[in-house]
Amino acid sequence: MLSATVSFAQSSRSISGTVTAASDGQPVVGANVVQAGTRNGVFTDADGRFTLQVPVPCELTVSSIGFLTVTVKVNGTSVLAITLQDDSTLLENAVVTALGIKRETKALGYAVEQVNSEELNGARPINAMDALAGKVAGVDISGTTAGPSGSTRIVIRGNGELSGNNQPLYVVDGVPMDNSSLGQAGMWGGYDMGDGLSSISPEDIESVSILKGASAAALYGSRASNGVILITTKSAGKKGFNIDFSSSVDFVNQLSRFNDYQRVYGAGRNGELPLTVEVGRGISQSAWGAKLNKELTGYIYDGRQMPYTNVADNISSFFRTGSTFTNALSMSTGNEKSNLLVSLSDMRNRDIVPASGMSRTSIMLKTGAELFKGFRLESRVNYSVEKVSNRPALSDSPNNVGLSLIGLAPNIDQKWLGESYQDEYGKYMDWNGGNIYRINPYWSINNMRNTSVKDRVMGYLLASYQIIDGLSAQLRAGTDFYKFRMTDFNAIDTPIALQGAMTETTALVNETNVEGLIRYDTKLGKDFDLSAFVGGNLMFFDSEYTANAGSNQIIPGMESITNYIDSELTYNHGRKQVRSVYGAVNLGWKGLLYLDFTLRNDWSSTLRKGHNSYMYPSVSGSFVFSNLLKDNSVLSFGKLRASWAEVGGDTDPYQLNLNYGVLPYTLNGMPLGDIASERIPNLDLKPTRTYSYELGLDLKFFNRIGVDFTWYSSRTKDQIMSLPISSTTGYSSAMINSGVISNKGVELALDAEIIKARDFTWSANVNFARNINKVESLHPELKEYPLAEARWAGAMIEAVEGEAFGAILGKKLLRNPDGEVIYGSNGYPLVGSKLEVLGNGVYDWTAGIGTSLSWKGLSLSALFDVKWGADVYSMSDMMACGNGTSLRTLEGREAWYASEEQRKAANVQLSDWTPTGGYVGKGVVNVGTEDNPVWETNQTPVDPQKYWAYFQSAGTPEPFIYDASFIKLRELTLSYSLNKKWLARTPLTGVSLSVYGRNLWTLYSNLPNIDPESSYNNGNGQGFEYGSLPSRRAWGFSVRLSF
Repeated sequence: MLSATVSFAQSSRSISGTVTAASDGQPVVGANVVQAGTRNGVFTDADGRFTLQVPVPCELTVSSIGFLTVTVKVNGTSVLAITLQDDSTLLENAVVTALGIKRETKALGYAVEQVNSEELNGARPINAMDALAGKVAGVDISGTTAGPSGSTRIVIRGNGELSGNNQPLYVVDGVPMDNSSLGQAGMWGGYDMGDGLSSISPEDIESVSILKGASAAALYGSRASNGVILITTKSAGKKGFNIDFSSSVDFVNQLSRFNDYQRVYGAGRNGELPLTVEVGRGISQSAWGAKLNKELTGYIYDGRQMPYTNVADNISSFFRTGSTFTNALSMSTGNEKSNLLVSLSDMRNRDIVPASGMSRTSIMLKTGAELFKGFRLESRVNYSVEKVSNRPALSDSPNNVGLSLIGLAPNIDQKWLGESYQDEYGKYMDWNGGNIYRINPYWSINNMRNTSVKDRVMGYLLASYQIIDGLSAQLRAGTDFYKFRMTDFNAIDTPIALQGAMTETTALVNETNVEGLIRYDTKLGKDFDLSAFVGGNLMFFDSEYTANAGSNQIIPGMESITNYIDSELTYNHGRKQVRSVYGAVNLGWKGLLYLDFTLRNDWSSTLRKGHNSYMYPSVSGSFVFSNLLKDNSVLSFGKLRASWAEVGGDTDPYQLNLNYGVLPYTLNGMPLGDIASERIPNLDLKPTRTYSYELGLDLKFFNRIGVDFTWYSSRTKDQIMSLPISSTTGYSSAMINSGVISNKGVELALDAEIIKARDFTWSANVNFARNINKVESLHPELKEYPLAEARWAGAMIEAVEGEAFGAILGKKLLRNPDGEVIYGSNGYPLVGSKLEVLGNGVYDWTAGIGTSLSWKGLSLSALFDVKWGADVYSMSDMMACGNGTSLRTLEGREAWYASEEQRKAANVQLSDWTPTGGYVGKGVVNVGTEDNPVWETNQTPVDPQKYWAYFQSAGTPEPFIYDASFIKLRELTLSYSLNKKWLARTPLTGVSLSVYGRNLWTLYSNLPNIDPESSYNNGNGQGFEYGSLPSRRAWGFSVRLSF
């Protein structure tokens, strides 16, 4: 009887069923369906179906990557319908935090935002960090007009430091990387030499975590004062052999097209037609000529007579349609014990600037294996080579093509410049009256060439061992090494180097980190969870820079540094070491309360013993109050969080000592040396300190509407800054600790699944950030600290005591008590004698608005990016006004030219003539005395050409300060994924097609002709624009195949 009962209870039966995703109802292919406690199991097919022989009753465990594992009871039924919940839809998912440790968001007392690979790569960016724009609250992302080969500036929660660049630390798979730029353009010009981020292929990235506040980043100590960005690369899965291939092509053109230039008057001066070769040679960039008339002709610079009429797109047509081709292939294999991923990618870019472009080829090898029970080895090696041809010159560089094209008169076609930029002997042909600092753009792209190559190796080796249950140890060694080589060549007869010139630059940079960590996880009784770890890190940094500049070429056209009579060698070598210990304790109680404590101590080689040890503590906590509301159907999740932390930053190598150098010339055949620094060292220099507080509230309603609110406050003290001193000391400045900068702000992120049906979903998200920055103090002897200087009109960007960081300073136009501009009796505005605040180059607030619609396999997503409240000094607009191409220069011209005709007909000298018309500035004139002013409306007409040239000579930038606010359609993507049923009889497991666009449309901007995001460098001095190249707009299509 007993035997019969057992036989009945364990009778075997064939059961079948389907496994689908709860989010969209689609079948889950390859889900693992296993009888609980056994190895009896199968995988679902292309339709999500399975059949399995099991004893009844029993339990089945169903799992699949990206879904929560479920357990299903099997009793009498033979057909099962199993639904898997996508774990990415839950708020309590895991994110990567400091030191690469994954933690549940509910346990965190600080803000961490994570962006996955699909969000990053939807619009196929060349630089993955550019794709963060508009997607993360409190993170400001900008670039220069150098295009794809340029660098990216990221600032998290405002600028806090006078020295350095206020950018975060970047960590790839737990290993810090050097993201330094090897060169930026300044007031006199130069190149944007790119940064480290461009070496990483976006296709290799799994996710990006942004550690915003000091508490989130405190475990990185002295390197975390500006936040941390953690980049996690892709790894192989645990299910067999997989191949992924993606290919994309996009086409790039101009977003800004110089449409706000006047098209009424042509090349010339004083309203006159260029009737001689001599006049025509000097007025290509002077649009103060006669009215355009298709019946007339005028001389141009090369002696030809050409129609004196408007040429459509006479500037924009210089730039071509660019393109980017990207191919990526990854192959992976893995099981429960080991895995291997090989990834290859190749990107080829053709920029909109003729002859400019870049390529990036990379290979990544990532492995992991459990060699014996509890002991695992992991490694990653990534090699990339990045080549750039003709990196665009920026700012006041004579070969900046954007600067040369600004003032091109509307009757001058840029293609004419290409037809005669050199004579029949290859000599440079003057095109603008002998101005050697505005070189013909075609000579620039053909005879002022530059090339660069950057080879980079990044990787790590990680050994981990599970000593006993809950106790583990790991040791990781990682390195980031790159070699950068650049050649800059100027052919013979280049106006700024008549005998030819060449510079070769080489940089070798290496950072190595060795880190050990011991971790313990356990439960304390029934209600408490404990996780603790201690660790240490050794960081070694080494950099070597060499520049060899040659002049006076020997053999014409030969591009070799040995082909020059004169040469000058510059060499710089720096080393730095930081030793660190750190630890953390994380406590949890009933999944309701969490409390974290961290502590790190750094010893830096760049500071003197006794001042080089500094400690960084943090404490944070969270209260998951929704766990007290178990039966609440409205509030799915609710958490309060709070944190406090202290982080800091040291300084560059050799700031405490006198630096000696070798001069490029000799005396009696012997080399001469000098003290290379004009700054007095400070042996008592201390690290900068940042103290930060943060409060936050996370809510989820109906498991569909999410709210994330954060308030933060930080103060950065002991700024490492340079204080000007008397030159009688033999030095110009001294390094000191002084100054306080504060940042306070709020961040808000909203997301909602507006419609969630079986075949159709509509979701939307909004993020908003407002930061209030203040330079609270500098130094008793210093109220302003310079950050950048403009090329024209004496403008500065400074940290001014009592103002927000990045104030734009310049001489103001004088105004009466009612705010009206005061004019002199000569009709020109009066200008003040001192520098005053005219605006600020940092945005007051930023926002991002995203939406996504999905219907079956079709999805459409869009992202709008908003930045508001910054100002920009447009020197391009100043030049356009001075050259007569700006629309603003039309007012008063016709009246002035009519007055001039009357004067000449009357044979009266200009000094004896009272103009009958011209430009009349809007403002008032004082007809009283200085003590008792009487204001009357200005009615004095002046020559518009002289009026708009006046501001440069008077030294005021005020008329050219613009609101830099903008709204852009940053991304638009339409994609389609083939139904997996259609692929059942093929080796393919997935096919996805997409059409996408980046930087597609500027919905709002107040800046004429120039993109408001235009900048010529990525330093702290944001707010200047000069000679900007057009911003790029890209649209393209891609295909992704999975096997």
